[in-house]
Amino acid sequence: MLVSFDRDLRRWVARFVGVESEGAAVDAWVAHVLGRIVDQVPEVREDAALQGVVRDACDAHWRSFLANLGQPEQTFHLVHEARHVPLVVAQHGYPLPVIFQIYTAGEQAVWEFITAAVKEATASGVAEADALVHFWTRSSMWFDRSVEMSVTLYQEEVERIRQGDAARRLEVVRAVLAGTAVDPREISAGLGGHPVSAYQTAVLLHTDDDTRIADLPQAAHSLTTALGLRQPLVVHPGGRDLWAWITSSEAPDLTPLNDCAGWLSERRILATIGAPAPGVDGFCSSHGEALATQRLVLAAERPTPLTFFTDVELMTLIGDGEAMRRYVHRTLGRLAAPDDQAERLRATLRALLSTGSVDGAARHLLVHKNTVRYRVERAEELMGRRLGEYATAVDVALRCHAAFMTVPAARGSADPAAT
Repeated sequence: MLVSFDRDLRRWVARFVGVESEGAAVDAWVAHVLGRIVDQVPEVREDAALQGVVRDACDAHWRSFLANLGQPEQTFHLVHEARHVPLVVAQHGYPLPVIFQIYTAGEQAVWEFITAAVKEATASGVAEADALVHFWTRSSMWFDRSVEMSVTLYQEEVERIRQGDAARRLEVVRAVLAGTAVDPREISAGLGGHPVSAYQTAVLLHTDDDTRIADLPQAAHSLTTALGLRQPLVVHPGGRDLWAWITSSEAPDLTPLNDCAGWLSERRILATIGAPAPGVDGFCSSHGEALATQRLVLAAERPTPLTFFTDVELMTLIGDGEAMRRYVHRTLGRLAAPDDQAERLRATLRALLSTGSVDGAARHLLVHKNTVRYRVERAEELMGRRLGEYATAVDVALRCHAAFMTVPAARGSADPAAT
């Protein structure tokens, strides 16, 4: 940046630079600016390491600024010492605004110093306005560029730390799941303090949309918030998946998670939830259950956005998707047909099995008892077997069919439970 200034101003600036570049003057200037920063930024005041880095940056900044001040063309580079400030801020876990606060406080102190110096300039025949404009133009650009580059360095360092921490957490998680890491205290330390001895509820998140991968961490935090619990442990195993563990002092009521189903569906995210269990064993078992549930959900013809292991536990015992389909067709026979009539009959059997009586099924379906009896007879004909003799097998087959083989009804189609 080219800034023209007259001979008197140039001479005064040269004298100013010469005087202020002396060691004692620089020390006094650094003490003044650092004092203001320490007063206004608690993190610098309370963190001796950060304060030392800021002091060195103030010294280097000022010497470089003075060396450039008398030049017709202003140039800028972020001095080496100043590059350490955003790195230490990030490494010590402080938020980005701390950098802005440091430079804001420093700029205020610098401007106070410049204002006082300009008053002396007027006594040397230099116009106060000219001196102020010269200083203001140079210092403003210096601070703006310093902040801009510091923000970039901070963000790069945060990302580097995040990736390193994430990789270490995933390594520990894999060791726990493999059974090679068993000491709760060592595991918790390796997972950033995650209380592995408490109850663990595993959550597996998956999306088939690459543009939604970035939403997976938010989904994990939203599910945890719905339970009113602390932030989850989150690891990214790769691809379109995210693993999470929600910790609690006792087995949580997972019912509030149902309220998140719509949010998940909108973002094309599938969540499967393992059963809560305590300790390292619970960490592993809940994850295994969520994984088994996910396999079923991904094999389904109509995946649901939120599925609990406890709702599909019987079905996870069957195994892979093709084996499940063979089991369903072998057990239900023609009752597994995709038409509306077969679905009405399946709904009737589900109601009968869940309520335990014809009366209960009739009340649940809002139909007459004779209608229930007729449908049961018709269902038995299609299955080729008596319900009473194969109640458990039929119940499992019906659950599998309802969860993973039923094609969504067309808009405006009749209620399968209707008479």
